[in-house]
Order: sequence, then structure tokens, then C-alpha cells
Amino acid sequence: MTTRILEPGPQLFSTLPDFRLPDCYWNAHELGTLMGEHGILLSFISDIWHPSSVRRILWLRHHMPKFMKLGVNVAVIVRDEAKMLYGFEMSSPLPIPFKMLADKRGDVHDDYDMVGHNGLLLLNKGHVLRAKWIVPEDRVWVKFPELETEILYLQKDEAYASY
Repeated sequence: MTTRILEPGPQLFSTLPDFRLPDCYWNAHELGTLMGEHGILLSFISDIWHPSSVRRILWLRHHMPKFMKLGVNVAVIVRDEAKMLYGFEMSSPLPIPFKMLADKRGDVHDDYDMVGHNGLLLLNKGHVLRAKWIVPEDRVWVKFPELETEILYLQKDEAYASY
């Protein structure tokens, strides 16, 4: 008898599908248009007003300049309605420097195997999942240096592939 260990979230190095989701202003965004120079960090959360979600958004906002320097955009995919994201953005004392996208029906959460999980997915420009972190409710995210290391690996792989 063999034991199979199931890992939550999408499989590493798999190509993830494109999506089209509205932001808090009901403007539609697709994965390809959200990419930075080296890729994107997708953050999956549930209820926008849950205390852990608020902490995670504040953490991402704090570290956004570092992500920008590394050439990686950030987008938050929230299992909530666009009007709830609008209320959150309007109540924020500082601007949110990344897209927050409403996945009301949970289609993207389902397509990316993130139903019931909070986590970060690092994708390269080809939509290939290069790293992921499934984060328990009691933690904000992983430490920034861990994310930075994975982004630097992503950049090195791109540079190697271009030769």
C-alpha cells in the first residue's frame, strides 16, 4: 500500500490559466496584463474585512516598493464582491498600490486550487508557478527575505533561459 501526500494549492511548475476579474471599480483585469517585468505575486485571501486579511494587505502594501524594485507586480485575489473591495479601499488611509480583484464566485480560487487556503503564488511571465506559500490563518505571510530569494531565482532562470 502506498501513501500519497496531497499538497494544497496548485502544483509547482504547472502553467496556470488566465483569468478575468474585476477590481473595486469594476474594471476587468487579466493575468497577462498584471505581470511585472519578471512576473507576479498573487495573494489569495477570503473575506476582505477579516483581521488576518487586513494584516496581509497592510504587509503587502508595506513591501510593495521592494517588489517593484525586483520587477514583480502584486495582485490580491479576494473571495468577495467588488463593492466590498471598494469599501475597503475607500476606508484605507493610504492608497493601495496593487490591484485587489474580486473573485465573488470563487472561480479563480477553484481554478488555482486555492479554495479554503490563504497563500502566495509566484508566477513567471509564462504563467508558470515557480513558488508557493500556503499560510495558516494565524500568520501574516512568510518573511520577505524568503520571497526575495525565490524572486531572485526566478530572475536567474530567466537570464539563463535567454542565452
